[in-house]
Amino acid sequence: METFDHIIIGGGIVGLSIAYHLARNSPDSILVLERNELASAASSKAAGLILQATTKPSKTPLVKLTRETIALLEQELGEPVGFHDVGSLRIAASDARVKELETIEHDASRHGIAFEHLSQQDLHDKAPWLDASTANRITFFPTDGYVDPYLLSTAYGRAARKGGVQIRTRTEVNDLIIESGRVTGVNSTSGNIFGGSVIDAAGAWASIISAHAGFPLPMAPTRSHYWITAPEIAYGGEFPVVLLPECQAYMRPEVGAMVVGVQEQHSATFDARRLPDDINTFSPTQGEEHWDVIADAMEAISVFFPAISQARFANYVSGLSTYTPDGGILLGPVPGPVPGAANFFAAAGCCGSGIALSAGIGSAISSIVRGDKPQFDITSFAPNRFGPVDPFSDEFQTRCAAARASKSHAALAK
Repeated sequence: METFDHIIIGGGIVGLSIAYHLARNSPDSILVLERNELASAASSKAAGLILQATTKPSKTPLVKLTRETIALLEQELGEPVGFHDVGSLRIAASDARVKELETIEHDASRHGIAFEHLSQQDLHDKAPWLDASTANRITFFPTDGYVDPYLLSTAYGRAARKGGVQIRTRTEVNDLIIESGRVTGVNSTSGNIFGGSVIDAAGAWASIISAHAGFPLPMAPTRSHYWITAPEIAYGGEFPVVLLPECQAYMRPEVGAMVVGVQEQHSATFDARRLPDDINTFSPTQGEEHWDVIADAMEAISVFFPAISQARFANYVSGLSTYTPDGGILLGPVPGPVPGAANFFAAAGCCGSGIALSAGIGSAISSIVRGDKPQFDITSFAPNRFGPVDPFSDEFQTRCAAARASKSHAALAK
């Protein structure tokens, strides 16, 4: 009979970060189970933005820790993990967006995150293709940037293995083992495996895993996507991540080209029970209407980025994030039939921020499962905060779609 101190279900960036942080902070035995290959689902398709200060202050310290952990991983592994230290530009034109940006700056100040206000000439020097003549506030955050999400995910995995973590791919969890009302292990394709704690970090399928314990996590798989232009010398060089909250869009460099992300007005959601085991066999595009999203946004974006009207879009990337009705993550003990039997934990519902939040989530879960207090307040992330819900219902999916559609790119931390 196999027994580990901790079993982590899911080998995406969140599961691997949890494994890494557990290995760093304890001598415990740790097992990660992934039914496909590591970081092969949502983690590898993310835009990888690392934006520390947001309009959601509860998330800021988690993202800041990710930014700090990137440097630590590079030291431990002796190689880069794909981080581009370009900073971020937030541009606000309307009074409402200026007020929002001031809130973000206040959040940055509280957490010691550097920022500076730019003049039009300063902006031109950093991104000559931008026209911010209508902007009333331009703020630059020099320690932000973007990361290759696959490289960061596998860096967590390599560092975790160096710390003694066992990682098994092509091993699916079929069920949870429940004894006397407690989750004591998993039934997998390689047999029963028992654990002192079991952590559900299964991404889009996390609600299915937790449903075996009688509490399907309150979240819905929701489409996230972005477009990549063809290489273009006019705007294809290295520049800061640019956030245009007026048109709910962002841009970042991409090997001589540009990634353009646009917020959907009506986000597509899916029933987790109907997703295939391998997400790479599934397309969340739902036809060709995804091109309508970028087309409809062109006029608003062109106010700040005039050349977009001539841009050729070479690629489209879509994947599944998991959203909750309030846009907050699910982090902590999962309610069970026995009060106080806190040995089954959730790390899910990342709301498009899994890459940026990865180290914060890993650190918090590592502390909780070992009985320690996390270094930051996670009470607002409690998995049971919505009360009893049916996460597979159309009504609940509509609530999650609305949370995705209302997400401000001024607060984006993908």
